[in-house]
This record gives sequence, C-alpha cells and structure tokens, in this order.
Amino acid sequence: MAQLLQDLIYSFGNCLSCFPGSPSLKINSRSFKILRLLGEGGFSYVYLVQDTSTAELFALKKIRCPFGAESVQQAMREVEAYKTFAHSPGVIHSVDYAVASERSDPGSKTVYVLLPYYRRGNLQDMINANLVNHARFPEKKLMVLFLGVCRALKDMHHYQAPAAGERMEMGDAKAGEDDVPGPGKKKGKGRRNQAVAAADADDETEQARPLMIDEQIAAPGERRSYSHRDIKPGNIMIDDDGASPIIMDLGSVAPSPIPITSRSQAVAMQDTAAEHSTMPYRAPELFEVNTGAVIDTKVDIWSLGCTLYACLVGKSPFEMRSDETGGSLSMCVLGGDWRFPDEGKNQKKGKGPAGGAEAGNADEVISDPIKEVVRKCLTVEPDHRPDIDELIAMVEEVVEGLPEDGM
Repeated sequence: MAQLLQDLIYSFGNCLSCFPGSPSLKINSRSFKILRLLGEGGFSYVYLVQDTSTAELFALKKIRCPFGAESVQQAMREVEAYKTFAHSPGVIHSVDYAVASERSDPGSKTVYVLLPYYRRGNLQDMINANLVNHARFPEKKLMVLFLGVCRALKDMHHYQAPAAGERMEMGDAKAGEDDVPGPGKKKGKGRRNQAVAAADADDETEQARPLMIDEQIAAPGERRSYSHRDIKPGNIMIDDDGASPIIMDLGSVAPSPIPITSRSQAVAMQDTAAEHSTMPYRAPELFEVNTGAVIDTKVDIWSLGCTLYACLVGKSPFEMRSDETGGSLSMCVLGGDWRFPDEGKNQKKGKGPAGGAEAGNADEVISDPIKEVVRKCLTVEPDHRPDIDELIAMVEEVVEGLPEDGM
C-alpha cells in the first residue's frame, strides 16, 4: 500500500511538470520546455518538449532507474540500441541523451532520451480512430504500410554493423538550417555533445558508462541478428509523410538467437518477456520458455501477425478470442485459438471462411491473401513461421495482386 501511494505521488509530481509555465529542462547544452505528457508505462514517461532556441518539437523519454546499476544498465542498453540502428530509416533514432542523479536520492539515476516527435502518432492511434469512426484501412494502403514495417524489421533481423569509421554517433550531424527532414533522411537529427549532462543546470554531469555488454555489440562490419520482441501497433509510429512506418521503443531489443540451456535461464527469459513484451502480441514460446528451446526472431513474426490482425479487426486476435470465450488470453495464445470475425463461432485458427448467418457483413470481408499472411505468421510452432525475407516476399506478392483502393 505504501509503495502504491509512493507511485501515485511520483506520478502526480511528474504530471505537474507538464503544465505550461513549467521550468525548462536541460539536456546537455540544449534547453527544452515541457509541453505535455504523451504517455507512460512501467518506469518511463514520454513528454512532448520544445527546443527553446529553435521551437522544434521532440519526444523526451524519461526512464527512472530506482534499482541501482542494473536498471541503469538496462536503460543504457536501450540508448545503445538507438545508436545501433541509426542508419535504418525505418527504425527510430535518438537525437541526444543524458544521465542524471535524482536530487532526493543521489543513488537513484534517471536516463533522458531525446527522440524525434511524429505528429501523426502511431498505428494504434489510427486503429482507434477507425473504431470511433466505424472505418477501416483501405487494404492496399494497409499492406503497403505493413510491408514498410517488415522491411524496417529486416534491418534488425539482418543487421550489419558499419565498417570502422562509418558509424555515426547520435546526432553527429551538425544542427542548422540545412538539417531538414526529407526522403531518406531521419528527422530531428540534432547536435550531440561529448559530455553526458544532467537533467538541468544544477545537476552534476556524469561520465557515460559502457552502453551494452561486450557480447551484445557487433564489431565493425560484423553481421548480427537482433529481435525487437515488442512489435505492436503502439510501437509503430507514422512518419510525417503519412505513409512511412517507424519502429520505436527499443528497450526490448535483444540479440538473436538465444539458446535456453538451463531452467534458471528459462525462468529469466520468461520474466523478461513478461516485463518487456506486451501480452496480446507476445509469441507463445515466450509464455512458456523451456530448457533446450531457442528464442529467435520468429517472435517478431508472430507479433507482426497480431499487429496486422489488429489493423484489420481492431484488436489482437487473442484479445478478441479471449473476450468471446471468456477464457485466458495466455491459453488462447498457447493453443493458437483465434479466428477472423467473418468465420464461424466454432472455427479456430482462421482456417477458411464460414458462410451463412455466421459470416460478417460484406463491408467487413477481409481478402483471402491478407488472411493467409496472418495465418502464416500465427503458426504456433516457431520453425513453421516464415522468416522476415519469406514474409516480405509474401507481402510484396499480396500488394501486387490487390486492386487499387476504391476500385
């Protein structure tokens, strides 16, 4: 109860700083005005902030690290992930970051990560708007967007570290009038100072620590596979062009594959998944991790299937099925128990259309090729799911075969 009250007081204090007139926040040499709270989850808060010099808008992620060095290391792994994928146009990058000591508790750290702000929001916002307006995505537009997500994820699944001397630090590009987002350029590329400063002018600066343990860092030119492990509509931003998806929230990123060689490792992996992988989009192999299993990029393929279904229907297939049956969501996932809305109530796993009174309205019918993409992704056995290259080829074929929207 005491912990709950403490969390409520902390949240209230954070909300107070979102009102106009709040003091400026300083990240290294740049000052920002906090405009409002965009979202929160766990130990992190995301604010909309404005550069007081340029009036440019950014998203500022504040990560509390109340558990000492271990939680700081986890936050700094996220910072390193933003650096790792800075060359991928479909993966969010960070503009700057800072580590600060809490005034009330010098042993407790807070990591601030400055990110681009995408005014169109995320894919979940679009899904919510469709539900409110009783609308749906035009199929071809949706599949082109989904293809963009797959291609961005490919940059993580088939990552190749830049050759020595090629890798850019966050925000190495000089800030100025020439730094305007455009095709092939990442927005919000700012100046990165060498010092890692505190959250405001009165805080002490802190030397940056190693961001990721050595075995997780790819050597120059090395190929390395990473899985995101929390793909969902809320983690897919929409660029200002309205058509380009940007994968965000890299706090769950991990090297792949990971062989599970002991019971303790299996339990740790399951706990990590429970903390970082959103339940309705989490792959079945992360619900029950067994010794001898291998956790790899196929977890993202499953999440992509759930994400595509949510765009088509409005929520994850397992949320939908759990709501219909009153059963456990985890049991629905582990059993692969789901269906499309236009299929019979007794049908499972999206296997074929049902006719008669149980079928959905004509306006709600989903094209069979799109359904097949979802079915392939939501195969319970990871080895039977397509890899990212196979999925991209499948989606490209679907896009090519779909009529233009409105025809």
